[in-house]
Amino acid sequence: MLEQFSFVQRFRVVLSDVDMLRHVNNAAYVRWLETIRSEYFAEVLLGEIAGEQGIIMAKLTIDYELPLQYRERVAIGCKVSRVGSKSFDFQYEVWSDDRKQRSAHAVTTVVTINYHTGKTIHVPEAWRAAIAKHEIAGFPS
Repeated sequence: MLEQFSFVQRFRVVLSDVDMLRHVNNAAYVRWLETIRSEYFAEVLLGEIAGEQGIIMAKLTIDYELPLQYRERVAIGCKVSRVGSKSFDFQYEVWSDDRKQRSAHAVTTVVTINYHTGKTIHVPEAWRAAIAKHEIAGFPS
């Protein structure tokens, strides 16, 4: 199901993620992606949320395929699929663990930044090394 993903989180859909149409609201997916991306940043890149160097999302693309329901078990996979000079892409898949079907897939492009200067920076070599070590399939330079 998520074998090609190096970083996976599982949880149940909570009531606050469900809208009046009785399925997960599209905005919940954005929050879920932000959560797993932040965890990847902390656990793989060893980044500090209040550190000097960080990432800012520049682009988000989501394709919704299957509505999820209250209390459904969800699995989200996250990996870095591209590393550029000052940006990189996260790729995601959101699955229903109960139905074994993909619910959505997404890509975010993040830009590396120095929060003190407010300027973009080159992707730190330590991050490149951490990504290369962590990812299953590697990435282009």
